[in-house]
Amino acid sequence: MDKANIKKSGYIGRKHGSKRDSDSLYTPNKYLESVRVVLCGIDLDPFSSEEANKVVKAKMIYTKENSGLTNIWNAKTVFMNPPYGREGFQQACQKYCDELAAGSFEQGIVLVNNVTETRAFRLLVGRSSSICFTDHRIKFESKDGKSVSGNTRGQAFFYHGKKEAAFKKEFRQYGVVITIHP
Repeated sequence: MDKANIKKSGYIGRKHGSKRDSDSLYTPNKYLESVRVVLCGIDLDPFSSEEANKVVKAKMIYTKENSGLTNIWNAKTVFMNPPYGREGFQQACQKYCDELAAGSFEQGIVLVNNVTETRAFRLLVGRSSSICFTDHRIKFESKDGKSVSGNTRGQAFFYHGKKEAAFKKEFRQYGVVITIHP
């Protein structure tokens, strides 16, 4: 088996040998525009930063300093692109589902890697009314707005709410949308 060429691995702007910070990659605006269309705006992004919110445009955000894991998500709509660290991902998805079950928000969209074997992914499936499996790998963006190469997985958008038809109409441009009746 051939070894990967380390000089070609990584992403734009990354220096050879530097650690990749997958928690600092941002969702491209075209997908966020679709999220805003379906949700009629984003009230809360629970795992964000001031920099990311320049594109997300949520009315309220939680950051590393003001954790979405410890606060109640009192909002009408939520968009979540969770942190992808080993523990952060599972905890963020669990918190999302707990807040949804508690009625802390009415509708939400979650963007995650298409990792169907994970407990977090299965948890989101169990709470979703619709899912869009992208037919491509999303090129996330760095802080400077440049596309990041090297994404090794496809993605999925989970929708929770009562506007399945609007979600399907808007997100079918990105891949296959299925409706689930939990």
